Amino acid sequence: MTAQDIVKLYIPVTLGVIMLAMGLGLTVADFKRVVTQPTAMLLGVVNQMVVLPLAGFALAFLFELPAPLAVGLVLITACPGGPSSNLYSNLARGDTALSVSLTAVSGVLTMFTIPFVTGLALDTFMGAKREIHMDAADTILQLLFIVGLPLAIGMLVRARWEEKALVAEKHFKRVAVVLLVILIVGAVLKEKDRIAEYFAILGMPVLTLSLGTIAIGLLSALAFRLHLRQAVTIGIEVGMQNAALGMGLAMTVLGSEEIAMPSVVYGILAYFTCLVALLIGRRFIPAAAPGA
Repeated sequence: MTAQDIVKLYIPVTLGVIMLAMGLGLTVADFKRVVTQPTAMLLGVVNQMVVLPLAGFALAFLFELPAPLAVGLVLITACPGGPSSNLYSNLARGDTALSVSLTAVSGVLTMFTIPFVTGLALDTFMGAKREIHMDAADTILQLLFIVGLPLAIGMLVRARWEEKALVAEKHFKRVAVVLLVILIVGAVLKEKDRIAEYFAILGMPVLTLSLGTIAIGLLSALAFRLHLRQAVTIGIEVGMQNAALGMGLAMTVLGSEEIAMPSVVYGILAYFTCLVALLIGRRFIPAAAPGA
């Protein structure tokens, strides 16, 4: 087995473990909030599925990013949600249930929106003569296997053996963190000769993307008169992307470490930028707020 074969095997396994851990923390009730909290859910989903990709395209043009990095920046905006956003929402005294529900809904929707958004980015920035091609149907099928199937298995285990699922979730989350760190380190080492250059090029666009979308999510929620707990949660959900999924798709489906670089940079910086929303929540949301 070659090093390339190991990488191709490692990335889907990593994504599968991450999505399995996420599924173990989800229940059918998390999807029901689409009906019980329609305004908050709809606003969060629109921000994630529409506003985020538009922001990615706008910043790629604004900062005149090289074509592969422009595609990579848009790709990360097409991969919203993740377990980390749930943790940040909880620490920020936000609406954790809403955060989990948005993660659940976006996890299903992105299996179909990622191929469309990424394909549009490839057409826009690389043109018809691009060397990298992506088959939408094949990509959806891959996403169903590496995202949908582990997510569904995790939810099934949670539904049938809740106590065991809660214990397993903790272990799988720890394993997922280790695998994610290895994935990031591996990507950095693979591009070590240019990593400083990538950070110089991508640092400001990524910071602008994360901080800007946090602000959009937060302010749009307040504009719709949602509670600050929900506003902070939506800000975090919009501002913290699934970097592991972005890296995995770039290196497997698109076969490009360079396209993966925005996800690598984002995966490092977003943990710091989302501290802004966390601190807002800790400062203005009472610790004794119901459901906090």
